[in-house]
Amino acid sequence: MERLALVYRLKPGKKEEYIKAHKEIWPEITEGMKDAGCHEMTIFLRGDQLFLYALIENIEQFNTERAKDTHFQKWNAWMHELLLAPYDEDEPSAFAPLTEVWRFEADKN
Repeated sequence: MERLALVYRLKPGKKEEYIKAHKEIWPEITEGMKDAGCHEMTIFLRGDQLFLYALIENIEQFNTERAKDTHFQKWNAWMHELLLAPYDEDEPSAFAPLTEVWRFEADKN
């Protein structure tokens, strides 16, 4: 199992649309995520800053499978209308991956 963590930002005035979209997420999106190996995904919001955390069997395979899905392509195009890109001068896309530096697991520590 692989962990994925990303940060990204909403365009000004797009917060409510983003929240509504995720409250009413298309079932084809969640089914496709599950079929592609995503076990869990959480998105946190503070202001216009978003943090995504996911548990995925194989992130590279997940991304490859999702890129072929027409529902995902439509969803992704819509979401990119709501996001600022580039994230910053070091990250040309809207999504900036985070590097894990520490982890605590109660049953392992």
